[in-house]
Amino acid sequence: MTAVVLAAKASLAVLLLAAGSAKLADPAAFMAAVRLFVPPRARVLVPAGTAGIIAAELAAGAASLCWPSAAWVDLAVLALACGFTVVAGIGYARYRGRPCRCFGALTRRSFSARSLLQSVAILAAAVLATRPVGQAEITIGLTAHVLLLAAAALMALAAYTAARALAMEGVPA
Repeated sequence: MTAVVLAAKASLAVLLLAAGSAKLADPAAFMAAVRLFVPPRARVLVPAGTAGIIAAELAAGAASLCWPSAAWVDLAVLALACGFTVVAGIGYARYRGRPCRCFGALTRRSFSARSLLQSVAILAAAVLATRPVGQAEITIGLTAHVLLLAAAALMALAAYTAARALAMEGVPA
């Protein structure tokens, strides 16, 4: 079971890094999606909220990848997954067919039954990832932590670069 839990943690970490980086590559498009969920009077908070979401995804993804035995990271990832599911549910109910920008320009998907099911699957993986894993089973040294952090940065950079290129395709020259 340890391998399944660790696979869920690693998968969620990569997913969060890709999603956060893709949103960072085209924050204006992500802000447009966030505005759907914010009352008109509070829309002044959208830029800060958008930045907070992106930062939370990147931080949780990197921390989950680098410190898989940290229970607080699992809870942060679970909280994000709960948020994704709530947004997908509201998006499906109210904004069906509109772009969700969950993965920035890396996907052209919109709020749909499929996006709702995907968010539920992510939530299930996050619940699984909260299962305790013995510290002795995943003891890694400082060098491994540094290498994992470098890998997280490279994954984030790759997702950012791809999303930025795709976002720029839609911009007239």
